Amino acid sequence: MGSMNTTQTTPTRPQLETLACVNERCESYGQAGRNNLTVRKRYGKDQIRYLRCRCCGAEFSERKNTALWNTKVSEEKAVSVAEHLAEGCSLKATARLAKVHPSVVTRLNRKVGIHAEAFHDERVHDVEVVALQADERHGYAQDKSQPQWEAEVIDPVSKFVVSHGQGQRAEALIRCLLEDAARRLTRRQELVLYTDGEASYASLFPEIFGVAYQPSRNGDRGRFPKLRYRIPRTLAHVQIVKQREGQRVVAVEIRYAHGSRRCVQRILKQLGYTTPNTSAIERRNGTARRMNAHQVRHSLAFSRRDDTKVALGWWGLTVYNWSRPHRALRLPLLHPQGKKTSHRAPRPWHSILPTTSGQFG
Repeated sequence: MGSMNTTQTTPTRPQLETLACVNERCESYGQAGRNNLTVRKRYGKDQIRYLRCRCCGAEFSERKNTALWNTKVSEEKAVSVAEHLAEGCSLKATARLAKVHPSVVTRLNRKVGIHAEAFHDERVHDVEVVALQADERHGYAQDKSQPQWEAEVIDPVSKFVVSHGQGQRAEALIRCLLEDAARRLTRRQELVLYTDGEASYASLFPEIFGVAYQPSRNGDRGRFPKLRYRIPRTLAHVQIVKQREGQRVVAVEIRYAHGSRRCVQRILKQLGYTTPNTSAIERRNGTARRMNAHQVRHSLAFSRRDDTKVALGWWGLTVYNWSRPHRALRLPLLHPQGKKTSHRAPRPWHSILPTTSGQFG
């Protein structure tokens, strides 16, 4: 991986109107645009602003509660480290390219990972989808005998990753993934879920996405039966099971696990598909492996620490969702020019890194 030109992506200083007070006791906490912040002084090589709130009198750095808080390296090098990590460089390679100590890369990776997860939790809610695709991709932590999977749920229309989780490939990971995705949706009972043949998807789908009801008991004595779950006509689950011989896929079995086939066919028509598939999440898996040095297939790549892999996974997800333009997604121009359309505009790097708590981006 060659060196990158960091001077073109060095973040500009955000305006005071976009920042907010970080004092939780202040009435203006987390509220931007209140015109309550003033510059107390500037410090450091980057001339970081030390702010004061007119409402509560609290003083704090503009980097407080951000990914660059308490970072001793220059802002340009910190952004360079984050860029190289998102491009699939290893921690040691990033340290060499950015000309910093490896411990700086490890610490910044942990910080941007925590910040990226908080950014995702704050921004991703009330998502409207007609279909979701879920899958897992394997990786390793500590050594090659300790698998640690990454599981994700993606919207095949916008290619936006709704939910992300890491851990052992078991029912607990699938439950956390589906529950996290369901709570971020506006209408969880009006969609079609496409997954692989993992048994946990079929067993957990009615409980998480279905409608619970209490069955009546027989007679006047005894306990009430356990809750049961009804699948509405607007909800369905399809499993795409690949049958392999060695490393080759020889057949694909489509299982209609829950819901009606009529609902599945209606959603397929909206998506422009002819048969149920998991193409969007499969392409996302390939992209994620290129963006994460610890996920490269057919290599000795693995993470020596669990938290390092988790942080790098969250950072790569955030860059994919918010900073990278997607070639398959196009928006019409403000002024039509023949048949030309414009790509989805990427979010600038400074919208993710140096932002104040409560105002991610």
